Amino acid sequence: MLTDIACKTAKPQSKNYKMRDGRGLYLFVMKAGGKSWRYDYKVKRPDESYKNGTYVFGSYPDLSLAEARQSHNEARQLVSQGIDPHEHKKDQERTDRQSRALTFADVAQEWLAKRKGEIKAKTHIDIVKRLERDVLPVIGGISMVKLNSIDILDMLKKIEARGAYEMANRARQTCSQVLMYAVAIGKADRDFTVDIKGALVKKKTKHQPALAPHEIAEFLTALERNEARLYPQTRYAIEMLMLTFVRPIELASAEWAEFDLKDKLWVIPAEKMKMEFDHVVPLSDRVLKILHDLRLMNGSKKYVFGNVQDPKKHMSRDTLSKAVRSLGFQGRHSAHGFRAMARTTIREKLNWDKEVIERQLSHAPSGSLGRAYDRTQFIDQRKVMMQEWAEYLDTIGHDRTVIVGKFVA
Repeated sequence: MLTDIACKTAKPQSKNYKMRDGRGLYLFVMKAGGKSWRYDYKVKRPDESYKNGTYVFGSYPDLSLAEARQSHNEARQLVSQGIDPHEHKKDQERTDRQSRALTFADVAQEWLAKRKGEIKAKTHIDIVKRLERDVLPVIGGISMVKLNSIDILDMLKKIEARGAYEMANRARQTCSQVLMYAVAIGKADRDFTVDIKGALVKKKTKHQPALAPHEIAEFLTALERNEARLYPQTRYAIEMLMLTFVRPIELASAEWAEFDLKDKLWVIPAEKMKMEFDHVVPLSDRVLKILHDLRLMNGSKKYVFGNVQDPKKHMSRDTLSKAVRSLGFQGRHSAHGFRAMARTTIREKLNWDKEVIERQLSHAPSGSLGRAYDRTQFIDQRKVMMQEWAEYLDTIGHDRTVIVGKFVA
């Protein structure tokens, strides 16, 4: 076997010659004075024939004896597996060139194109905005071979610095999905966003305040007295929100075309819902009366609740939140809180099954069938339930007491 001294003191001769280290590795000394590490190998082809070759690792002393031996061991491993070291090197160089040219933004755009047909249009738009606003300006130009967890963490910390903790976590999730796609197409080794998950601030979930059943009469009194001087349309909106307990934005953006007054149904289109299907809301007699009055009152031909300043637009969701606060219930109740209030009260006072109530809240059905249930599940039951709910509110609105008898105390 060779030694460092032997390699260093080797002199050129009249002809090129080899100084062998063993197992095919040797130092090739040229008559011009140059020295290089080489490996003579024989690789077995699929047809059982053999191919002879010589692989040049690098020049000496740029590549030391120890480094040459390490490279030689790696090459011998390839040969033992029937892989030609020359072909393997070409494949690696080709992959490296492609990887160096491929940036995170390139992979993200490819992933977005694939996902576009798989998710809701609104969700796709939200993801694109998130990437363009916070992610791509910071890490989009970094090549996939150089991108690491520190790059992503630095980007996320910039989002956190402005107090957008939830946005930072969503950005991490989006980056994770892009990287998992990169792994699937061979452009990344792993999703390393999992390494930084614990480094982000976790903002505690704050539930929207909602009134308890025994507090509903107090709210109805405040709405009737209207000391906050709410517009008539706003008062109707609050009452209808209480009667239907849809999400505030679904009520604020309600369109006349969505209502079938003959069949007493309101069909909220899927694109407005968090779910992927239309949501059917049975309408009580009181809601039908409100809609009749609004049709006479409202100048908007499209929206049930028009924008006071611009009838071409619908009412702002914030109008409902401000109305609840102005009635004196800030911190105790919210526009979104009508959903929790109705869920609790209908279950405790009207004794309806939880599954029927959840469907009215447009929550996905439980059980093995899941979303296989169609949109009309429990419609007949919900028609009865929604009418009972309206009658319950009307009764306590007049008596200012919790009802017994027909309803569960």
